[in-house]
Formats: sequence, structure tokens, C-alpha cells
Amino acid sequence: MQQECRQCSAVFEIIEDDLAFYGKISPRINDKTYAIPPPTLCPDCRLQRRLMYRNDRNFYKRRSDKSGREIVTLYSPDKPYTIYDKDEWWSDEWDPRAYGRDIDFSRPFFEQFHELRLLVPRASLFTSNSENSYYTNHALNMKNCYLIWGGGEDVDCMYGNFLAFCKNTVDSFSLFSCEHCYEGIASDHCYECIGFLNCRDCQSSTAIEECSSCAFCIGCYGLHRRQYCLFNRQLSKEEWLQRKSELGSLTLEKISLLQQQLEALKKGMPRRGSHIYASENCTGDSIYNSKNCRYCFDIKDCEDCMFTAFTPGGISSYDSTFTAPTGVEKCYFVCSSLGHGLLFTFLAYNCNFTLYSQECHYCNNIFGCASMRHHEYCILNKQYSKEEYEKTMGKLIEHMQETGEWGEYFPPKYAPITYNESNGIDFFPLTKEEVEEKGWQWRDPDPPAEEGTLITRIPETIGEVDESITKGLIRCEVSGKPFKILPQELSFYRTMQLPIPRKHPITRHEDRLMWRCPRRLWKKKCMKCGKEMQTTYSPERPEIVYCESCYLAEVY
Repeated sequence: MQQECRQCSAVFEIIEDDLAFYGKISPRINDKTYAIPPPTLCPDCRLQRRLMYRNDRNFYKRRSDKSGREIVTLYSPDKPYTIYDKDEWWSDEWDPRAYGRDIDFSRPFFEQFHELRLLVPRASLFTSNSENSYYTNHALNMKNCYLIWGGGEDVDCMYGNFLAFCKNTVDSFSLFSCEHCYEGIASDHCYECIGFLNCRDCQSSTAIEECSSCAFCIGCYGLHRRQYCLFNRQLSKEEWLQRKSELGSLTLEKISLLQQQLEALKKGMPRRGSHIYASENCTGDSIYNSKNCRYCFDIKDCEDCMFTAFTPGGISSYDSTFTAPTGVEKCYFVCSSLGHGLLFTFLAYNCNFTLYSQECHYCNNIFGCASMRHHEYCILNKQYSKEEYEKTMGKLIEHMQETGEWGEYFPPKYAPITYNESNGIDFFPLTKEEVEEKGWQWRDPDPPAEEGTLITRIPETIGEVDESITKGLIRCEVSGKPFKILPQELSFYRTMQLPIPRKHPITRHEDRLMWRCPRRLWKKKCMKCGKEMQTTYSPERPEIVYCESCYLAEVY
């Protein structure tokens, strides 16, 4: 069936498999099934809606509403919320059920849930089981990490978005199991690599793209099982070492030159229509070891998932985003969640059979709850018996069916952050005027605070840098925002022989976003065999794009 998106008016398709999925996950209570209706938003607008509730990297200082001490939080001081430091939030000194309330069946559910969220304390940052990793967000099982926005099982990592099972990795985006790497994007199992994109199982290489199982390569594109190559030209080990020695210590100018030469090399070479590895019956991009996944991006070890992104280990789930490190099963329309049987949730970690809830952890059988921990059979934070819960839940779903809320995600007007604070701005960039025209929220950024002395001269090579670099501020050459170099960061640059960056971490993140194609698919014909394929390269782009078969035959 064809459906018109009620937000952007795009026409999208709902197939029989989709309808069957909605039927399978529809709640069944006391022999009655409460059918989940087909979506009214297209896949892109559904992703945008989920991302509007997630703030990865905008940090603010404000005082805890419990202890009064200054804390770091993702909520700006002007937000009307009760904020606890995360350790205070997790303590037993308060009970979220104290905010429980009865359902008012004369008013919409979303309105009542929003009122609850305005009162129930929120955690300052969303981290769990983290050691020496205070300045991280949406992070699980981290150690010695700093400004990692979305990740799990990482050690000694800094400045990255969606890193899973990585170590000693800096300034990267969407990496699985990489170690001692810098400026990596959409790659898996790489070691000691610098400036790499869409690579797998590579090591000791610099400025490479679309490479797999390669080692000791510089400025290479589309190579497989090759060693000692320079701009795709095979060298002997001795020749390669000589050329690397001539390159000398890396500077920002040399890195830029390598990238320019790589771009020149790529001209006229075919691009892979999609990056799908060791997978069966999948469409999307950056897919590893998965099966029967459609319209998915940045997933690994997933099966029977659709419209899913940034997810390892997802099973039989639709519209699921940011579910590292363990994934979701039989879930629908969720963001930043882990568990089984989750429907329309945000920040439901290690929960089961949880519906329309936010910031809940280790809970089972809850509906419309906020900031709950280790609870079950609650609605709007009110405790019920199992029998009362099921009866009331059925009545509430029927009420939401009447109001048109059942099957819809939380509305944009109730998002706890503004659009330009959310992840939505990364993948669906809009101007302030466009956001306000839609009736969504926007917050003008605060002027940057300059607490320290500006460093006016930065050495070109890392060998010339001394410890004083960590005691001052560097002004970003693009945004003008000041930033610091941490001692841990300086040690990494020295180990990897990298120059000190001249751009603010947020600007560097925005640069990495530009290196990738959009997280959406277009139908396009292979420019060699003519077969139709789905690719992240839009029809108007000039690159030569091949289907998987033609690309492998040409490049490998």
C-alpha cells in the first residue's frame, strides 16, 4: 500500500511484511489485541522524530536540584526541569512513584505525560557503568573516555559519535571494534589507521577509503588484501618505508595534501552503491554480518530489522535507533533503548514490554512512565497490581485510539531540547527560520566562555609541542570557539605522531558528517550493468556508482 507522509507529503510504501510485523508486536491483553496502525510518517520523518529527543553533545553547567552543587548536564539552565546529578538520580533517596498520578480520560495522553515529565527528576547525563568518563553522554560501559556521544564498551576514547567496542580512538564516527585510530568513519576492525572511511580489517594506514584487509597503505582507494601501496601503486616494503620516511612527521598541511591527492585518485573510479558486508538480503549502508534487514544504516549482527540505524545485535525490530551495545528485540519506534518488546520509547535501558516511556531502566510492563528504575506494572508512575495494570492499560490504549495518539511517537512540541540541540540537526539540517516555521523549538547558542589564556602559536609537528599546550585555549579557525587539549589527548597525538588540531571538537564532528552520504536510499541504475539498485548516492550526484557485483568484479 502507498501512504503519504503527513509531515513532508512524500509517498512511501508499506509492504505486506511491514503489516505482518505491526500485527506481531501489537499488545495482546486479556485475549484482546490492540492493533498498531501503519505509520503516518515516512521513514525519514520517523527517524527525524526520534532524533529530536536526543541531545548527544551539547553540555551545560547548572546546579543540581537535589544537592545544589554545580553539575554538567545536557539541559541548559533555562529548561524548566528538575535535574539531578546522575549519581543522585540513581540513588535510593527518592522514589519516582511519588509522582504517580491517575489517568485523566478527558484529555490527550501526550499532554498528561508531558506534565509528568516536567516534575519527575531527570538525570544530568545518560551514562551507565562508566569509569572516569564523566564527560560522556548516551554511553554504556565506558572507561577513561571523554566527549564520546553515543557508544558502548569503549576504553580510552575521545571525541566520537557512535563508537562500539573501540579502544584508544579519537575523533571518529560510527566505528565498530577499532583500536589506536584517528579520524575514522563508518569502519570496522581497523588498527593504527588515520583518516579512513568505509574500511574493514585494515591496519597501519593513512588516508585510505573503501579498503579491506589492507596494511601499510597511504592515500589508497578501493584496495583489497594489499600491502605497501602508495596512491594505489604497489611498492616494495623497502620503497614504501623510504617514501614514508620522506613524508616525515605529519602536519595539518601534509594531511590536507594527502586527502587532495586521494580525491584526485578517486575521480573516474567506481563507487560502491552500498557498503554491505557478510550479509544476506539487506539494503542500506554500513551493514555488517546481518540478514534480512531493509533500509538500515550502521548496523551489525542484526536480523529481520527495518528502518533501523546505529544498532548492533538488533532482532526483529523496526524504527530503532542508537541501541548499542546489546541491541533490541521485537521493538518498534524506539531511540536510545535496549530490551525486548519496547514500543514508542526513548531512553528505556534494559527494559521489557515497556510502552510510551522515557528514561526508565531495568523495568518490565510499564506504560507512560518517566525516570523509573527496577519497577513494574506502573502507568504514569503510579503503581498497580498486575490485574489492575492490564485492565487500565487496555482502557488507556482505547483512549489513545480515540484521540489519534496510539501508534504515534512523542510530538515535537514536547521534546525536552530544542531542534538545534538535538541529533536531528545532524541528519536533517534546518535553519532557525525553517524550524520555527514548523512550530518547533530553537535555542540561540550561548556566547563561548573563554576561561584561560589563548595560545597564539601552535607548532606544526607534534615533536615541537610541550606540556604547556594543555594549560591554555586554542581558538577554532572555523567557528571561533575556544577549546582545550587534554593531557590524555596530547599523549595520544604523540603516540600516533599527529599534529595538534586547529578546529573545535564540534566543528571536527560536523566535518566528519560531511564525508558521508545521507542516511537515506534512492533507486538508481548501476552505471555498468544497468541493474536497478538502492544506494545512498542520489540520482543527481556525479559519481560513478556500481552495484555490488560489478564493483567487486571491477575493483577486487
